[in-house]
Amino acid sequence: MDRRKTLKTLLAGTVGTALVAKTTGCETPTGEVVNPGPAPGATEAQPLGYGLRTAKEVEHDAKVKAARFFTDAELATIAILADIIAPGGDGEPSATEAGVPEWIEFMANDQPDYHQTKMRGGLMWLNIESSRRFGGKVFSELTEAERLEIVDDIAWPEEAEGTEMEAGANFFSHMRFMTVSGYFTSKEGIKTLDYQGNAANVWDGVPQEVLDKHGLAYDEKYLPLYVDQSRREIMAEWDDEGNLIS
Repeated sequence: MDRRKTLKTLLAGTVGTALVAKTTGCETPTGEVVNPGPAPGATEAQPLGYGLRTAKEVEHDAKVKAARFFTDAELATIAILADIIAPGGDGEPSATEAGVPEWIEFMANDQPDYHQTKMRGGLMWLNIESSRRFGGKVFSELTEAERLEIVDDIAWPEEAEGTEMEAGANFFSHMRFMTVSGYFTSKEGIKTLDYQGNAANVWDGVPQEVLDKHGLAYDEKYLPLYVDQSRREIMAEWDDEGNLIS
């Protein structure tokens, strides 16, 4: 079995966990802010945002976004790893196209105690292992085949447990978690799931076969009022006797 062919399966399998990693005050890779709904004292929606933000949240996000933790070299390596995990293709964006490296930078500054040591230490391990195997070259200098040789050895934490690859496998698991989280909370990544969310539906009535099964039928007098989609924005009203009048 070609392990590399199953990376996408592993990616998909961690989506559910990743989507709950940070559900409030979280910025997507494209700078969009995901918020489940307006909060008390919310400001107007930000130009690139999904929802409303309080003044405190806007200030916090701007401060975190302006901070830098990773070096340019570290971000380049993060981008390479992210695209190995989520390479895109067949009309789907890659991790870098979805802004995952920028999202990881944001999260490292937003939750430094949880991400910074794990990520920086893991990147150091990766470069040391690359240098050991391939004549002093860091991971970003390797060929694609050389990079995948290392990834194959650290992409399976159960197999790496108790071996010299365990530290690298722990890092790669965190990197995979971060990539999936960033990818599937971006607008581009959500599109790949064909996620419909709470989109408004067009209802044209109970299907005729269901009505026939139960011996029911719409009153022809009210049928245009029930299913006339041109009137779907109009609030229904009834008279004092319970008759529908709009």
